[in-house]
Amino acid sequence: MQQTETYKLNLIESSDPFLPDALNENTRKIEEVVDGLEQRVQVFEAKKFACGTCTANNVETPNVVELGFTPVAVAIHYCRGSDGATALSVTGVPANTGLDIIEGGFQFNIGSGYNIRAGLYSYIALG
Repeated sequence: MQQTETYKLNLIESSDPFLPDALNENTRKIEEVVDGLEQRVQVFEAKKFACGTCTANNVETPNVVELGFTPVAVAIHYCRGSDGATALSVTGVPANTGLDIIEGGFQFNIGSGYNIRAGLYSYIALG
């Protein structure tokens, strides 16, 4: 009886006696591999990521971006010609950038001493 190269599954040949042992061994090996893949997918699905653009145009109230998850880190960046502004916020790290993580997304303020200006921003959020 030969075996496959990667997972060492039994390859039953026509000259082999037909016994359920080889098939049962293949089934157990396949189940181990599938179980490992399911665990990896669950870990991957637990992570969240979002990127996009948002517009800052409201000076009186925070500009809110809804993500559908609460990020642990957010970075926003504005660039127009030689003018630019960047802000970063990380959960548990105090920062006075005008960018704050909130339940379900993030918010940022323009003006009021922050380096955030009105305009179009790119963002990346990690959850």
